[in-house]
Amino acid sequence: MRIRGILAAFVVALSVVLMAGLAQSGADLLRADRAAGADTKRTATEPTLADAGAGTQVQLRAVTFNMCGGLCNDGGTNLLHHIENEINSFTPAHLIMLQEVCYSQFEWFKTTYAGTYEFSFTPLLTNYPTCGAPDCSVNMDSDPNNDDKRCWIGQVLGARGALGTKDEIPLGGESYQIDSKGKPIPLPRTFNALCHDVALAGIAGRVKGCSVHLRAWDDANGVSDRARSAQAARLASELDADIDAGKVVVVGGDFNMVPQPNKGPGLDSFYRPDAAPGGGIGRFYEADTTDTRDPDGTGPDPALWTLPDPDCVAPAKTCRSGQSTTLDLSPLKDDQRNSKIDHLFFSEATTIDSLSGGPRPLYFKDAARTTTTQNPAEAARDADGKYLKLSDHTFYRGWATVTVS
Repeated sequence: MRIRGILAAFVVALSVVLMAGLAQSGADLLRADRAAGADTKRTATEPTLADAGAGTQVQLRAVTFNMCGGLCNDGGTNLLHHIENEINSFTPAHLIMLQEVCYSQFEWFKTTYAGTYEFSFTPLLTNYPTCGAPDCSVNMDSDPNNDDKRCWIGQVLGARGALGTKDEIPLGGESYQIDSKGKPIPLPRTFNALCHDVALAGIAGRVKGCSVHLRAWDDANGVSDRARSAQAARLASELDADIDAGKVVVVGGDFNMVPQPNKGPGLDSFYRPDAAPGGGIGRFYEADTTDTRDPDGTGPDPALWTLPDPDCVAPAKTCRSGQSTTLDLSPLKDDQRNSKIDHLFFSEATTIDSLSGGPRPLYFKDAARTTTTQNPAEAARDADGKYLKLSDHTFYRGWATVTVS
């Protein structure tokens, strides 16, 4: 079995390299010869950390947000202060995981939070025209020096403190990328988890954060679902060594998978065996898995035991459940999107009761997009009756009390 495992790992690694070289017109996927591309080799070093002493317990706070920076915001930065407000209202947010971030927006975060946060970026695409550049053809050659970075979109990881060396974990899944109708998508992605060992302000201990965006789309034959499941398993497996080394690992992002096992086993690799119903084979707790936690300090949030079917009921202490992280599109029944596909996973919690999490939808109350609301009844609408919103995903924040080494 050990030999088979080694051979399987070799095949996966070889496939990533081959696909990078054989992609359509050599540019739809990030290639190994591009400076913007992610290395298939993992390299990671740890920042210098202060000695917290064995067994120190701290509250570790994180946020994840698929901000839809291209499709919803055209690469603009004029609305990013709304995200800034959300981050600042959750101070101290130790780790920030963002997805679908255009490169110009990444630069805005770096400038805005200089001296408080350090930010890192890895591209999902380098030829994405919806980030503000009308023509991305210059990025489709083999020379990264002439790239228009307005065509880059990807994942961002921010740390309130210092980032160690970037650790990009190749997840695979680049082969045969299709949409919900089984047709090849025009801009195939490259999938890497963006991870860093971090030195966090106020938390002297060994922590690692990862921002992820797994493969999208659902098709009748389950092609994309199998690819996502394999990506999640690969990521969880790659992080085992970090957990065994004594690090607290936090993974946040758009997994494009719901938690409940009767809808698919894709997140089995993350959920622990005691997560009801069904359990898993993983080593992580998900933040929003309990019924009476209080993520914003304003009192208990609505009970979540009944979302989704089958119920996660007492005496279960932690659930494969949670509130929806996708926004309703309009008041119409067909536009209700009750689905949790964004997750915040903590590799450790001193007690399950110390976990807390909750999504915050960001609708706009006015056509000028000056004020946000979490209540869709207060949301402004466009000419087609659709809600005006910052993103089609919620701003999701959570925490866990952890013991750092």
